[in-house]
Amino acid sequence: MNHLFIHNCPVCQSKINGDPIVVPEIDPSFGKTIKKKMWKVLLKKIIFFPYYRCKCGMLTTKTFINEKTLKYLYSDMEENVYKDDNKNNDIETKKSYLAQIQNFLNSDKKKINLLEIGADNGNFLKLIKEFNNNISSTVVEPNKKMHKKLKLLTKNVYGDIKQLPTNKKFDLIVAIHVFDHIPNLTEFLKKIGKKLKRGGYIYGVVHDEKSIMAKILGKRWPPYTLQHPHLFNPNTINNLFERLHYDKNFIIRTMNFFNLGFLFQNLFIAIFKKKINFPSLFSIGLKLGNFSFLYKKQN
Repeated sequence: MNHLFIHNCPVCQSKINGDPIVVPEIDPSFGKTIKKKMWKVLLKKIIFFPYYRCKCGMLTTKTFINEKTLKYLYSDMEENVYKDDNKNNDIETKKSYLAQIQNFLNSDKKKINLLEIGADNGNFLKLIKEFNNNISSTVVEPNKKMHKKLKLLTKNVYGDIKQLPTNKKFDLIVAIHVFDHIPNLTEFLKKIGKKLKRGGYIYGVVHDEKSIMAKILGKRWPPYTLQHPHLFNPNTINNLFERLHYDKNFIIRTMNFFNLGFLFQNLFIAIFKKKINFPSLFSIGLKLGNFSFLYKKQN
């Protein structure tokens, strides 16, 4: 299939061997194309590429979508927040992310050059600018549908890291739910590492494939999706950054805020494949299956 390619482990670059340990109901490896209607997280049929456990511990697919097809699929999407949930919950979740790095952002109110990759609707960047307006911000967002919103926050909006100014370097790179979407991850991190100043930081959030929710839901765990060529746990993310010569500052389980009715609705879809419209109820913060991290580039 010319829209797919076979890849190695994103961490150790080894060839993926053996049998998959997480298998979908429908394996798109045998399809002629990937349709946009399949490009959703929660579907009645479980569609994703099988996941294998590499000898280094990484959970990864062996077959994935090529760059050209990915650009098409990501180019025209809705906001990457839960569309049926209260959007205030997305803000509350990102406030908890901000609290983790606010000491760095508030360091003597010095001017900070910040790059956010996968900025989506700009909610996190807006919170950062409200916290410290002495920040020069640049964003990369492949979804062109979001560019109009992002340009209200910064004039420096790009669709690809290849478009970034060659002479500009950053103190902090933010990537929230980005690294589990990038097939050629080591190559990607090397590229953005060149944009990072010596002693600069990378802050990110990813799904935790070793979380309790992943174990309970099995193959119905929502992050098992077409959009993720691999999934991390704290050990594998640390292994990745150590190989690239970064020092760990922290790895922390994150709090996500949901409307309880929305959470029940999506759990029923995941477990029973049925959509039930629960009442809105109230919002709640839970540590369900993600973690954040901050790594410093070695001098």
